[in-house]
Amino acid sequence: MISDRHADMGFMEAMISLMAVIAVLGMYMAFLASSSVAAYDPLEDMDPGSLDVDISDGVKVSESYMYSCLGEFDIVGMQVTVTIPYFSEEEHSFMVGKVSDISSSKRFSEVLEYENGRHIPAVIEVVSYI
Repeated sequence: MISDRHADMGFMEAMISLMAVIAVLGMYMAFLASSSVAAYDPLEDMDPGSLDVDISDGVKVSESYMYSCLGEFDIVGMQVTVTIPYFSEEEHSFMVGKVSDISSSKRFSEVLEYENGRHIPAVIEVVSYI
């Protein structure tokens, strides 16, 4: 297929090389697009400390921050569940917005202040509904 002996690439070799490059770039773009959709996490920038979880007189969560998260993270609903292992058997759940089929969740562990200067570990699970 080489047209002459000066090592110049002929037209057919150039076309085959172009098709190979286009095929490889197409597969790379398909992989990149599929992985970027799967990696979307609306709670990526959430600060669990801003929830202001208070456990001194019952478990309370800042609902104003939860409502601000609805607009900031472009979600339709949010549920926060606070569990205090080895201290309280029950889970305390707080919900704002609507529940939908598509959800994303994230868990945080925080050390919360209790009475008389004691600190208690708690597990905070946040579920966002897209």
